[in-house]
Amino acid sequence: MITLLCSYYYCRSCKTSQQPWDTALGLTKRRVTPAAEEAITLAGLLTSFGQAARQTLIKLTGIRISESTARRVTEDAGEELQTALAEKQTFGPAKTWPWQRDARGQGCAYASIDHVSVPQQGERGAKADGRMAAVAMVYNPQSKHDEKRPRATREVRYLAGLYELDPLSLLLRRQAAQVGWDAAPQQLALSDAGNGLEDFARKSFPLATSILDFYHASEHVTEMAKALEPRDDKASARQLQVWCHKLKHVGGAPLLAEWEQLDISGWSPERQEIHRRQTQYFHNHQHRMDYPTYVRNGWQIGSGPVESGCKRLVTLRLKGPGMRWKPRGTTTMCHLRALLLGEPGQWENYWSPASLI
Repeated sequence: MITLLCSYYYCRSCKTSQQPWDTALGLTKRRVTPAAEEAITLAGLLTSFGQAARQTLIKLTGIRISESTARRVTEDAGEELQTALAEKQTFGPAKTWPWQRDARGQGCAYASIDHVSVPQQGERGAKADGRMAAVAMVYNPQSKHDEKRPRATREVRYLAGLYELDPLSLLLRRQAAQVGWDAAPQQLALSDAGNGLEDFARKSFPLATSILDFYHASEHVTEMAKALEPRDDKASARQLQVWCHKLKHVGGAPLLAEWEQLDISGWSPERQEIHRRQTQYFHNHQHRMDYPTYVRNGWQIGSGPVESGCKRLVTLRLKGPGMRWKPRGTTTMCHLRALLLGEPGQWENYWSPASLI
């Protein structure tokens, strides 16, 4: 460790002070160098701030700071990243991903979005209601129909935070444009039936085919099967299997027609209400349930990638035992982890000022 002595100047008249050597070293407002800021931020993203300060940074870099400094440096870095994104900055050169091909030989670009709850802390340390953090992504998954193409290394761009959907749409569209989304012959948008998510996909990617997550739709089939056979679990399970097979290989519209022809006159009010809700759900989303076509074309029908993204970006770091966050910490951590866990090179390009374009 090297100790530096520097001059400190204070003006009694204007009540201001300065340390010229801090400017020469490029110290941040937390009085750390840019390289130390990156190291502290990285440690704060991978472990708790306490462990980052007490163990990780000391072992790997020799940096000794308090837990509160680790948190403040990391959150400052997240705010700077948020500002850069809002100012329409992208990181690294634009390039078109080699979009994976479907069963028809068409290159396919995928986009998806979901939400995950983050525990919040209120005034004076009190527990507050959780906030829903959005996780949006564009990605290029491996396809069994394109086995000759070398397996890509994490061709995915994430955005995450306490976003309203309209601002997030613009930011995700910009990320997609940088990786050649518009060059993909086939564009696909996968999501569950969360409030506003289909509209988000339509605004962000108006040419994309919208697909309802098959496994989310299957949960509604489960409810209907239980209503049909409320006293026989085995019969309910058999019916669920039959209906899910029909949903996947025949489609949502024919399954809805079958449900509408059921004689429910002898059902209890509770079972009739389940029937009403599930048929209404299929009415609302049958245009996104053409699973036979999706499967025939070799398209993905599950939103597993974005659900995995929610877990990796948010749950694993922000939902540890006893953790509570304020809005600033929530969104800054989400911004940074989205950058870190996305396409290789994004993190390095962001921290290298010459790479900003």
